[in-house]
Amino acid sequence: MQTKNVSIFAKDYLKQKELQKRAFPKEEQYPFWILRLMACRKGIDYLAHYDNDLFCGISYTSSTDKMMYVLYLAVNDKIRSKGYGTLMIKHLSEMSGNKEITLNIEPLDENADNYEQRVKRMEFYERNGFRDTGHHLVDVTGEYAILSTADNFNVEDYKKAISKIGMNMYKPKIVKA
Repeated sequence: MQTKNVSIFAKDYLKQKELQKRAFPKEEQYPFWILRLMACRKGIDYLAHYDNDLFCGISYTSSTDKMMYVLYLAVNDKIRSKGYGTLMIKHLSEMSGNKEITLNIEPLDENADNYEQRVKRMEFYERNGFRDTGHHLVDVTGEYAILSTADNFNVEDYKKAISKIGMNMYKPKIVKA
């Protein structure tokens, strides 16, 4: 798997941008131009993933000395269920070195309209080495379960990783679930 920075000069720029829009609810999306601008900062990567010339998906990460936080991970919907999500996670893991990797997902709520999708998403991440930390992030867009690749999740390290994206202005609540 190869990666390239998401850029307006990339040949797949429109595919990258459209995938971002399709993959996440509008209320969970940062404006595209802000994501690209923030990716100019050290420790923030907005990447397009490729299998040779095949556009596989995008990721947006924030890294500190101890943790990589994945804000967005989306597989090209035209090639889902072919192992590319797993390959993208493995690539992020290689990039992170020995750092803990964290991300947020919608919590398992049996009353949610998309409950089955949430279960499948949780199963996917569990197959790829993530576990539920027992903590939730709560902000204006909703409540999200925090998943991690580490056995001992550190809330303070997590707060540092997510605050890089919001330039220390994003201060969600982190609660024990």
